[in-house]
Amino acid sequence: MEHKKNIALFGPSGSDEEFANEGHTSTLEMPAWVRGRGLDLFEYSFGRGVRISKETAEAIADEADKNEVEISVHAPYFINFASVEAEKAENSIRYLTESLQALRWFRGRRVVFHPGSEGKQPRNEAFARTKDMVAKAVDVIKSLGFDDLYVCPETMGKLAQIGTVDEVIELCKIAPNVYPCVDFGHVNCVMGGALKREDDFQRIIDKMFDGIGEEKTKNMHVHFSKIMYTSKGEVKHLTFEDTIYGPEFEPLGEVIVKNGLTPHVLSESAGTQGKDSKYMQTKYLEFLNR
Repeated sequence: MEHKKNIALFGPSGSDEEFANEGHTSTLEMPAWVRGRGLDLFEYSFGRGVRISKETAEAIADEADKNEVEISVHAPYFINFASVEAEKAENSIRYLTESLQALRWFRGRRVVFHPGSEGKQPRNEAFARTKDMVAKAVDVIKSLGFDDLYVCPETMGKLAQIGTVDEVIELCKIAPNVYPCVDFGHVNCVMGGALKREDDFQRIIDKMFDGIGEEKTKNMHVHFSKIMYTSKGEVKHLTFEDTIYGPEFEPLGEVIVKNGLTPHVLSESAGTQGKDSKYMQTKYLEFLNR
């Protein structure tokens, strides 16, 4: 169930060290834990494949409804809509539809996916192939009755991956239920650490308003974490303790408020997702209530 609040919502992606240190072992306990921190969202990752029963997912959904926490899911990492191998591209559609079936059991509304990798192809060919396959996936999703759910292509953190801001905007033009997932940590990696000031974030938001309009931009999905990078892009996720790589949340928080955005913001910090999502929520509310 989507809990409509006309503000930005925050929460962790996956369980973190604090959750484990407090003795929690089951995702069934996560919704109450998230609500206990005053947060609204939880992202369940199917990174290594969709392995959950209907019974388990619905039990978690009951806890989520009870605690007014909305669940989103991350589709398997091995999705690659750019693959030149027909079987791999077709399998990618299946991984996405399996994720949507689980999302339905969770009574959530959003699934995030990685669009693909260029491999040995020229970039323009890899993106054209990605776009064709995502369009095909959208048709399959509609035929299965999942087109009331949002599929969110994610901006990616390595230069060889499909998923620049411009590419995600193009994918979001395919169908009404394709919404952007902007991972600002990833964007910062591929831009070599360029996200520093409000203007840097504002340019991305302006580009999205121009490309996909107000509704999809205001209600985008956001992943946020500090990430180590090299000249090839992302290396590993860090925590908010990092002072070297960034990006910092504060300028984005200001931009969210100034533009009246109401995104779902998930922390993907390395082991401190609960604490760091609470930090972002606190800063956002400070800016909002000034």
